[in-house]
Amino acid sequence: MKVKAETFDKLQYLYEITGFNDHQLHGVIQFENKVNAIVMQKAVTLLVKTIPMLSKAYKNEAGNSYWEEMNRENWDNIFTTVFEKDDFDRFTFSKTDAAAGPQIKVCLMQADRDAMSIVMNHMVCDGAGFKQCMYLLADIYSHLIKEPDYLPDYVIDGERGFKKITQSVNFFSRIMVLLFESKDNNQKSDYEFPLIKSDEAKPFITTHEIEASLYQALRNSSKNDKVTINDVILTAYFRALSGVLKIDGEPFNIPIMIDMRRYLADKRFQAVTNLSSTVAIRIAVTKGETFSQTLNKINAEMAAKKAGNLGLNTFLKLDLLSKFFPEKSYQLLKNSLKNPPICMTNLGVVDSKQLYFEGSPVSNAIVCGSIKYRPHFQMSASTFADKMTFCVNLYGSQSDRQMISKFLDLVEKELTGYIATQTT
Repeated sequence: MKVKAETFDKLQYLYEITGFNDHQLHGVIQFENKVNAIVMQKAVTLLVKTIPMLSKAYKNEAGNSYWEEMNRENWDNIFTTVFEKDDFDRFTFSKTDAAAGPQIKVCLMQADRDAMSIVMNHMVCDGAGFKQCMYLLADIYSHLIKEPDYLPDYVIDGERGFKKITQSVNFFSRIMVLLFESKDNNQKSDYEFPLIKSDEAKPFITTHEIEASLYQALRNSSKNDKVTINDVILTAYFRALSGVLKIDGEPFNIPIMIDMRRYLADKRFQAVTNLSSTVAIRIAVTKGETFSQTLNKINAEMAAKKAGNLGLNTFLKLDLLSKFFPEKSYQLLKNSLKNPPICMTNLGVVDSKQLYFEGSPVSNAIVCGSIKYRPHFQMSASTFADKMTFCVNLYGSQSDRQMISKFLDLVEKELTGYIATQTT
């Protein structure tokens, strides 16, 4: 049975075609002890059966692309085990095969303390949907540990489009968004992160963990300043970038991701889908200004965006495109894509209560998005319990990796500087 591809399926597919990223999602879970590999493999298989989209294959037919059932022989690719860190990392940096399926694969590294890597096709869902799949996997595993014959009595196979969001916007609001917020997404920027484009490129994910004490201090300070943690992270990112790019007092853009589930009254996990949009944050960082001064600019900019129709611009444009140009929408989308050279995403909290594997406590979990192709650059953030981790995913060189590691040190330095001013 064929299932018509949604607009965001095609959009994510185009990200690789246009050289933006490899449209994969990545998650790494560290356990405090060992897990039952046989049960985990069964849990992964049941997860794919419970979410039928994960077992489909993508057929690219431009404007008429669709999903269909994959060959059963490919089910062997869903779960693997390794014993070496290098093999585990290679898996983590790899891709799913959209054309063959499955759209998810899992690798368990068996050691004194096991670790698990999950790679999922971003065409299927966004970061929030990816976390929902991780929680469901944990739930199925936990049930199987207690009841070996357990079978989920439900299927996650609801509407994958974004009509529920666009239909919630009245006609007047649509017009206002399209007329006055037409440039509120991935605006073109003249600035690029200084990557070494001539060197050989290999995929990697550079991580930087923020200590629990600093994270707690950031939470307390942001609460006292009546700003969000995201405001604080974005401020540190802007300030570190302005130094590296040598920008003094000139406004520049950083698009950030917005989870559009904010507009849904019913946020239950009913389908794997992409419901993320972008909004461009534009400020200037002047040499010598304090962290708090930059933070006030970020907070004011975010407040102005939130007071409007945050993130709706992209959804309404894509909705119009698919309605009025159904046959030409793919080519028009391909020709009009503006991939931002620098962006940021905060994938939020990985819920430690929901990411619970019976008998195998999780010590840390990281989720991050696609691996970017040079010259594109993105920092992501995710939080588990009292740990926050920054990630930069890139097809780059060893020199790029070293430069990125130093940059993430600068971001943390900005954050520690902010805390220092709060305690003096």
